[in-house]
Amino acid sequence: MTNPAFTEPSSDAKAMADKTARQAHYRKIASTGLISRLVPGVRSDVYLGDDHLLHAKQIMLFEKYRRFYFSDIEAISFSKSNRWIWFSVVWGFLLFCSLFWYLGHGTWFYVVGAIFSFVFGGLLVSNLIGGPTYVVNIQTAAQIRRLRPVERENQLVKFQEIVVPMIMLAQQPTVNQAAV
Repeated sequence: MTNPAFTEPSSDAKAMADKTARQAHYRKIASTGLISRLVPGVRSDVYLGDDHLLHAKQIMLFEKYRRFYFSDIEAISFSKSNRWIWFSVVWGFLLFCSLFWYLGHGTWFYVVGAIFSFVFGGLLVSNLIGGPTYVVNIQTAAQIRRLRPVERENQLVKFQEIVVPMIMLAQQPTVNQAAV
């Protein structure tokens, strides 16, 4: 009996090695924020492949994957949203309401007030640091999908710097197409 580590790989093992060699390597270029990752089932990521974008969205226990080839993308549209302002108003109001716990005269009131103030203050600060929000859609001939991971201004700028040149390169006419 021979040692399996020193034997020739079978045809199944060679086929498996070829399959792994052909798999696309992905680089994560955007993902949803920390707060939305804490909520179960609201995760979304955008990965960059060799010739496409992969949008992975987790809804509770299920994941959906959408692939957008650079040559098929017709438009990436974005419009400014007031969502970050409204969230700031809500977090600020809840922070103000949490200060009412300090009107009570007891250690318990101070502890609860401090916890609520810390939580809502942290949410307010993280929302303000995140900056303006946008609604970003990617459009192909078959579909229009919203890209939630790139809805903050800094993420959108990074996304555009990486993806737009690749789309332009993939959609340049070749010599055969230009002659026709």
